Amino acid sequence: MNETAQFPIMPLTKKIMKLLFTLASLLCFSTSFSQWTKVEQLPSSDIASLYHKDSILYAGGRKIIYISKDNGRSWDSTSTNPQLFLVTSLIVYKDELYAAAPHNGVFKSADDGRTWQNISAGIFPDVSDFCEFRGDLYASTLGNSVYKLDPVNRDHWLSFSNGLSSLSANTTAISGNNNAMVAGTLANGLYDHLPANSTTWEERFLRGRITPTEGVYDIISSHDTLFLTGHIGRVYMSTDNGLNWTVVGDVLPSLNSTLVNARQALLLSVVGFDGIDNLTVFYYIKKDALQNPFVQFSFALRHFTYKMDIIGNKLWDASNKGLFYMSLSDLPGITSADPLALISLPVRFTLFNARCDNKKISLTWKTAQEQNSSHFDIEKSEDGVHWSVISTLPAAGTSNGERSYSFIDNNAIQNNYYRIAEYDLDGRSQFTSIVQASCDPTTTLNLWPNPVQDKTFITITANNAAQVMIKVFDSRGALIRMQKATVLQGSNQFCVDMKSLPGGVYSVTIDWSNGQAKKTVQVVKQ
Repeated sequence: MNETAQFPIMPLTKKIMKLLFTLASLLCFSTSFSQWTKVEQLPSSDIASLYHKDSILYAGGRKIIYISKDNGRSWDSTSTNPQLFLVTSLIVYKDELYAAAPHNGVFKSADDGRTWQNISAGIFPDVSDFCEFRGDLYASTLGNSVYKLDPVNRDHWLSFSNGLSSLSANTTAISGNNNAMVAGTLANGLYDHLPANSTTWEERFLRGRITPTEGVYDIISSHDTLFLTGHIGRVYMSTDNGLNWTVVGDVLPSLNSTLVNARQALLLSVVGFDGIDNLTVFYYIKKDALQNPFVQFSFALRHFTYKMDIIGNKLWDASNKGLFYMSLSDLPGITSADPLALISLPVRFTLFNARCDNKKISLTWKTAQEQNSSHFDIEKSEDGVHWSVISTLPAAGTSNGERSYSFIDNNAIQNNYYRIAEYDLDGRSQFTSIVQASCDPTTTLNLWPNPVQDKTFITITANNAAQVMIKVFDSRGALIRMQKATVLQGSNQFCVDMKSLPGGVYSVTIDWSNGQAKKTVQVVKQ
């Protein structure tokens, strides 16, 4: 299948191929795919990704995402997006739907997929996985390591590969728990480890050394435990935030594998080759017997499983033949998904604000409750990625009422990003959202994407309300388009429609604050 070429497939020896063919023959006389039910509302073709949040299940298909808000009983869909020719990764982040397709970048929607915005600016080439970690969104890529979504405007991506070598260019999966984030690679058992509150990765090896032909297919988290599937048929587990890994179960031959976490067991799909076509075999291993071999519970001939998920007491299988499900009650002693433990946050923030006051930045924040809180670190950044602590204030400790805090930054620069980190007595931490403030009339101006095919977007973050004039000039200097808008205090976004313009180089001039500020950007129309 051409569609499966996006997955890193390791070459099989004749011995393994013979083993898989024999396995397929034996399976024909034992279990089968009959206990699975096809979702007839969805097409019998590639459903390449699954994601759920609360009771909403998302299934990524060709040019469209299917949505079920009743645990898979009925389905709706987004509008079609021709550039999402196969949705291989998706996530919901801050109530917005994000989707990626090979070679075509990332799109997001704030209205359940009725309209889409191309936010591929900065990210290249192919997104392999998404991960939300400590309030920010990250993406692993096949070719350029890891990116972080701009936390201020959420409309473009920032490279997040500090500490990574070219060996980590192809990152196939990314996941995290409360204390660390882990990205898997294709490079001989190499993976990338990022501790909480750090911006520098460390390259490590799954087995403590180079392991030829080993790579990473999938990573999932279960509370503070991480599980990972490898190319050479091993499943690994880490109980120390991804620093060290041990092998779970026995070795399984595979072309591709995906994991899903049930309350009592770990479930695994393994794609092989029976000498004629793809073959998927399904296994489980009980969490109280991780030293035992995996138990096979189903198989499917001429079937390629892209992803599995659990929702509504059902196991879901996204495949090249469509979407299927089976009841977990068909499996012995496995009843439901394993909900991540709810973490009781020591502090609940109710306000965080930053403003210019007499050429200084005044920060204020409030808490509604505090339990065993130790102190606050005031952190500052010039780019919203790399942070430094500029001051520390003591916290209340324990309080059920509202508490107010403030800090003055006497060293305001042109771009000022701020966040507050709260630490409790046990060393746990949490962060406020990121705010931006400046004593300049305008802090930032960004234009993206560039080059552009249809529309380009202009983002202006202003300290005061003002009028803005946007003009588009062709290569000869002739004015061909002009539009007026109003800039409000804070972040503002404007769209310039260039779809009808012929290919070439254009100059886009943005004039605001009554002529006090002006910027011209060269834009390439494809």
